[in-house]
This record gives sequence, structure tokens and C-alpha cells, in this order.
Amino acid sequence: MSHRATYCRQRVEALVERVFPGMGLRPAWLTLVSAICLSFYLVYGRWSSMPDWFFRFSSEWTGIALPSFHRAGWSHLSALVILMIVPFSIGKLIEGWRPADFGLSLKGAHKEFLICICLWLALLPILWFVSETFEFQRAYPRLDAVKTSGFIFVTYHLYYLIKWIAWEFFFRGFMLFGFKKDLGSRAVLISTLPFVVVHMNKPTLEMLGSVAGGFILCWIALRSRSIWPGVFLHWLVYVSLEFFGSIWWR
Repeated sequence: MSHRATYCRQRVEALVERVFPGMGLRPAWLTLVSAICLSFYLVYGRWSSMPDWFFRFSSEWTGIALPSFHRAGWSHLSALVILMIVPFSIGKLIEGWRPADFGLSLKGAHKEFLICICLWLALLPILWFVSETFEFQRAYPRLDAVKTSGFIFVTYHLYYLIKWIAWEFFFRGFMLFGFKKDLGSRAVLISTLPFVVVHMNKPTLEMLGSVAGGFILCWIALRSRSIWPGVFLHWLVYVSLEFFGSIWWR
């Protein structure tokens, strides 16, 4: 960091300290960036926000003429840009953070992958049960074609992996590891609250389960210093839920 940049940062830190004593500059800018990015994603990353040009490009590139498939793709790629690339770039610019600082390293996370597999196996009976309830059948699969086509099912969920990477990066990589530098394990609370809020329009059991899920995913991320076990678990749970709700395999 140049002398001028250091001086500017010190001035901003002094201003923050005067207005909000004890807060610190880093938690302040992390809160600001997190709130703006999540708000932008929830507005512009919705399925219904897909522009016409994206549908034309995506349908030509994939050969799939299903509008809902491309609306989902727009949401996934929006998450990649808004919830991952933008916060990563800001963190690197302001703090000089490396990929490992965001939990993007796989080193030493093998035990947590095994934990995630065990958790997934333990959840399978529950996922099967809830998939038979009216509320979940109405919500999943989110894409109707997934229910009847094995090809669309596989393609859709490989595509959806993009969103899970961005999702875990934002809540665990950026927010959890970012706030942890100043707040320690209390960063779990800051990461979990918005994670639960974005589940508000989900089925009731899923919304309530996101509370426990947020704490568990934070625990796994902190234990492994990586977001990848959480990505793996999140993806497995969602794929299983939609698999149980499909009929193409029956």
C-alpha cells in the first residue's frame, strides 16, 4: 500500500472511530459491501430479472430452448459476479486478501469433507420425508423439466453448482472469515442472520432449518478454513431434495 493510500486509510479510520467508537474500519466496510451486494443480488439476480439478450445467447450456446432453465442460469451467474467476484475484488483491493483468506483453499479440509458426507447421509431420510409433503412438492423441483428429464436434471444441477460456490463464498468466505478478523467467533452470528433472512420465502421447515444450517456451515468452514466442504454439503442436500421430488428415475 502506498504512503498516500495509507494516509487516506488512517484518516477514514479516525473518522469512523469518532462517529462509531470501537467499531473499526474493516467491520464498517464489510457491512457496507455485504449489504449492497446482497441487496443487488436479490433485486437483479432474480429469475424474472433475466434480460432478453441473455436468453438468446444462453439458448444458442447450450441448445436448450427452455426459458426457465436460462432464467435460473441468469440467477446463478449473477450470484457469481455480485456475491463472489465483486466482494473478492474489493477485499483484495482494500485489505490485500489472498484466496486462502476467503476460504478458497482446499488444504487440510479432507476431514471436513468426510463430516459433510456423514451429515448428508444422516439428512437423507429427513429429505425424503419432507419431499413428500405438499409444501415441498409445490416448491421443488424449482424447474418443472427437472422432474421429468434426467438430462435436464444433471445439466441444471451442474449449472447450479456455480451458485452454491458463490453462495458459500459470500456468507462463509467473505462475511464469516472477513468479520472473524475483528470479531472472532461472533462473526458466525453476523454471517448466519442474513443467510436465514434470504430463506424467508422457502417452505417453513427449510426456513427454520436454515438457522441450524447456518451455524453448521459456519462451524465446518471455521474448522476447515475452507468454504469447499460447505459447498459440497449444500449442493448434495439440494440435489437430493430435487431428486426425491422428481419422477424421471422412478
